Amino acid sequence: SMMTGSRLNRSVLFVLLSLPLFIYYYCQRLSSQSVNGMHSVQDMSKYHYLNSTGSTSNRYSGQLSSSSGCLNQNLAKDNVTLPNVLLIGVQKSGTSSLASWMRRVGICMSEVQPGEPSHYEKEAHYFDYFNTTGKKRKYDFDHSKIYARRFAHCCTGQSKTKSEILAMDATPATVLFPKSVRITFDSVDPTGELAKRAKFMIILREPISRELSFYNHYAYECRKKVQSAHMDTSGHNDTKSIKCSAKLWDSKMRRVKTFSEFMEDNTLINSRFAPEPDPLGRSSWRNMNRGLYADFLREWFELFDREQILVLSQEELVSDEGSFLNRVHSFLGLDSSIGNFHLKQVNAKDDGHKVKEVLCSDQEKLDQIFDPLNEDLYRLLEENSGPPMEQRPFQKFVKRNCTVEDG
Repeated sequence: SMMTGSRLNRSVLFVLLSLPLFIYYYCQRLSSQSVNGMHSVQDMSKYHYLNSTGSTSNRYSGQLSSSSGCLNQNLAKDNVTLPNVLLIGVQKSGTSSLASWMRRVGICMSEVQPGEPSHYEKEAHYFDYFNTTGKKRKYDFDHSKIYARRFAHCCTGQSKTKSEILAMDATPATVLFPKSVRITFDSVDPTGELAKRAKFMIILREPISRELSFYNHYAYECRKKVQSAHMDTSGHNDTKSIKCSAKLWDSKMRRVKTFSEFMEDNTLINSRFAPEPDPLGRSSWRNMNRGLYADFLREWFELFDREQILVLSQEELVSDEGSFLNRVHSFLGLDSSIGNFHLKQVNAKDDGHKVKEVLCSDQEKLDQIFDPLNEDLYRLLEENSGPPMEQRPFQKFVKRNCTVEDG
């Protein structure tokens, strides 16, 4: 009996001594499973960014298909409604045409607020607020709610469990502000799940052609202002009252700059990478040419999962609209019944002064900047494959013809 009791005591003692070790290994296993299944809190930086470089094999299919309410509002504080699709750029690459198509097929757009121009339906201009107002924005939850209110109408009359609703902001300057976008989503849902379910599209265009199109667009707007300027007593246009962008307007000569002048004053100066300023700091804007595609995309790839970002080619949009739209169609999971819609040309402005070709001397200067940047882009996209419907390899840019004579 004493021997039996001694053995029992030793068994109990063994169990008691082994219990902490068992609990330790059990907790370690749970922790490992948690880290493998989702991003841990320790992986988040001071902005609550989530490291998105992990496996993506199971993420793509469920981003817009879970039952988390209209615009995933069940994941958000106060059930606010951020857009779940962002067309982030780039300017003068077909974003207006694609946004127009998406609106016609039923994608919900931003609600224009009193006093705003009509194009705010396409472009909410939340993240480039400083550029449009000259004032600093706070990227906190209270300001995120202001942004979210623009899309609240998308869920009006909809079941809160309906997850098929798509709402889009197509502000092309958004490409400049990946950190601000991430902070906004994480302020609404600190777990990062809401940010994981957003989808981003970007259209890339041959950089010199994009630069020329940018110039033509704003030169046209500037000439309109010249024509509508108040007439002075001698019957001539009062060019002193004209408010054109300094990028396009020669205030000393009181005329629109030539493309060569615009290139020297803007493109060549802003051709180096400038990191996005701290969204929580004092500065908001970054002076950087929009044609530095690889540099922008690296920032987005670091903050969002690669399969959340569909990179599109403007050249494919022009040469093979069907394939281009099929990629968008598949990426967003759109209904097959909308396949007969076609793109419409938007912003086709020509007052007879449109520059059709750049000078060959100017193109040589621009080639020195953009050729190596384009090669960097091709390598980046090859090494970082995107969603399955994305063009692979990415279609290399085709350069336009140049002219040896001015005009």
